[in-house]
Amino acid sequence: MKSSQRQRYLLGIILLVAFALRLTRLGAQNIWWDEGLSVVASRMSFTEATLWTAADVHPPLYFWLLWLWMRVSGETEFALRFITVLEAFLTVPAIYVLARRLSRSAAIGVGAAGLLALSRFHIWWSQEMRMYILAGLCATLSLYFTARLADGEATRRTIGGWILATAGAMLTVYSSIVLVPIENLTLLLAGWRGIRRREERWRFWARWIAIQAGVLPFVIPWMALALPRMRSWSVVTEPASLSFVLELNAVLVTLGISTDVGRYRLPALLVMGVLGVGIVLLLRHSTSPTERIRRLWALALLGSSVLLMPLIIWALSQPRALFYNPRVEARYLLPLAPAFYVLLAWALGGWLRNPTKMRYPGWVFCFGIAGLILWSLPQHFASRYLRDNDLTLSRIIWSHAQPEDALALVSGDRYPIFTLSYDRAPAPETRPAITRLPQSPPPLTEATADTELSALAAEHSRIWLVQLERSLEDPEGQTEAWLMAHFTRILHYEFGYNALSLFSATDEEPLVALWNVPPQTPLAQNLDERGKLLGYDLPTTEFRPLDNVRLGLYLQAQHPLTLTVTLRGDDEAFAGSETIEMAPTPAGKARYHQVQFTIQPYAPAQSYTFELSTPDGVKIHFGQLRVTHTLKPPVLARIPHQLEAIAGEATLLGYALHGAPTGNPPVAHPGDTLELTLYWQAQIPISQSYTVFTHLLGTAYNPATQGPLWAQDDQIPLEGAYPTQNWLAGVPLQDTYTLAIPPETPPGDYQILTGMYDATTGNRVPVAGAGADTLAGNILLTWVRIEP
Repeated sequence: MKSSQRQRYLLGIILLVAFALRLTRLGAQNIWWDEGLSVVASRMSFTEATLWTAADVHPPLYFWLLWLWMRVSGETEFALRFITVLEAFLTVPAIYVLARRLSRSAAIGVGAAGLLALSRFHIWWSQEMRMYILAGLCATLSLYFTARLADGEATRRTIGGWILATAGAMLTVYSSIVLVPIENLTLLLAGWRGIRRREERWRFWARWIAIQAGVLPFVIPWMALALPRMRSWSVVTEPASLSFVLELNAVLVTLGISTDVGRYRLPALLVMGVLGVGIVLLLRHSTSPTERIRRLWALALLGSSVLLMPLIIWALSQPRALFYNPRVEARYLLPLAPAFYVLLAWALGGWLRNPTKMRYPGWVFCFGIAGLILWSLPQHFASRYLRDNDLTLSRIIWSHAQPEDALALVSGDRYPIFTLSYDRAPAPETRPAITRLPQSPPPLTEATADTELSALAAEHSRIWLVQLERSLEDPEGQTEAWLMAHFTRILHYEFGYNALSLFSATDEEPLVALWNVPPQTPLAQNLDERGKLLGYDLPTTEFRPLDNVRLGLYLQAQHPLTLTVTLRGDDEAFAGSETIEMAPTPAGKARYHQVQFTIQPYAPAQSYTFELSTPDGVKIHFGQLRVTHTLKPPVLARIPHQLEAIAGEATLLGYALHGAPTGNPPVAHPGDTLELTLYWQAQIPISQSYTVFTHLLGTAYNPATQGPLWAQDDQIPLEGAYPTQNWLAGVPLQDTYTLAIPPETPPGDYQILTGMYDATTGNRVPVAGAGADTLAGNILLTWVRIEP
């Protein structure tokens, strides 16, 4: 097989891999605030969306495309983001032709395409409903056509392609203006070094200036519309340093990670070092002076693209009084990131094509960089899953609402997220219209609440109240207090920081009319002759530790009925149950009952189903969900120090101690930190929450504690995430505590003790077994010797 044919096949595989990676779990992530705002804009008329964008911080091209796309695709998470995937997919062949043009090597083009295809940074923003991928596509094409112009290919196709690509970039993100100095520098070098005759050189530059003027008819009309509408505002609390922005950019393009970037400084610097040496090798081994000149401007094009974008973003984030002043965000660095992958692929080619022994470490670096990318990539997908944020909340309103209801929304800037779920299909046309509160500048005062809610109450006998992060807009609860004083609350659900209530002028029961929105999953299954399960709502099906499973049941009963809802795993593992007491329902009506289960950290990762049962033994199995990413129980045989002690209904299976060398007893020093891991197992369900204590107890008096206690760490297990009343019976767990030894701790032998107590009373849980002191209520784990 010829080399060119192999490269075509390899490029085809890379394109397929790039497309598949960008589709992976595309819809398995909630739409966040910026994405929600894009949907709000796209729901407007085209003119309204354009005027809204003119007052925003971004140009209109992406919003125009999304406006058209949404009317074809619908509003699911997958459909809305798919347009970004298409733009990202097109960037892969675009980077291939750019790299091949600059390096004059199809192999380098394939390498650059492969790096971009696997880039976590690029995949990340390929799966977001934002404009930065489109800006990257346009910028990549602009650089490609610039390279063709620098090579003297001033054809109509090249000129037209450059104008459209550059105008597209500038109409997508304003920071694309950075292309102007980058491409002018390139053409300046190409004309100065590549054209000997002065007349031809000046003619070359004059034509380039004329070509650039072709962008103005696209950009000037938009700026004339936008500039008078742009606001001057800032979200910067503390300006970022230039060194931080450069470090962030380096970590992003190598590993795609934007948090705790200092932790990944070393691998990013190593990649940058490999890149720098590769560029030197390219310049040293140019085949001719003409080729060296061409490589010089080509590398200048790529190098300035890599360096100027972070400089521009840093400059824009510095405090000023004019226009929008953004904080530094990872996404702002994306549009010119493809240039880095071209530069890296070319630099690696410089290593591999070197006639000396440099090619051998070059292969090591290639595999090392590939290993870094493949190590980082799974972490991106692991964090993506769809959560039940406002989905259940919206369905409750849809199913219970009556035609004359009103809806008061206290949400601040969270309203795009709520309206996304509330207004999209299958939302009924008869759903209550949203009235945002406060309509005056926040926070909401008592007088404002009275004025705005009085007007709403004069026209509606039932008012829904949706509170999203209520502490921000209505910290004193004025809206809820006013409605409680003037109406009867007939329905209320808590959703973490959010809440939903229904207030009525009459004390009515909140029933579901059968003509209203049907359940998400209709069932119509009989429960003997006394009742019927009409269906259920379960908006999401993947859950992780501490997530709440909110199951909405639609039930009818002809007689009083007691029902038990159980969540059970494939291995019959019990994840919780709840009892429902039902009164008879009127004809043509149903009752909505929400059953909630919390996924515990040590719940087995598997599929679960719901079981609805009656006291007579009638059972209905329905629904399915997946529990993932839970903790695996410790292997008992691997516990370093095994013992068997009892603390109430729990067994202490053993412990592990780190921070002190092993010995008899272990030795530590003042200022050391001991890490103590306890291994527990509940024998039966524990009835209440206990605090676990770990103490370092000596004989000398400690003035700080007014006793012999020198270090302690008391907490609800797993730092509050796994209270003892939630422990799964028979499932072991491990829990880590920290004992910081004060520098003034005197030498001597100390005890490490543990146990449990009731935080409300201070009473310790009875203990028994190995190391137990039944009078003191603690368990001795080990002695530790403190030496100077």
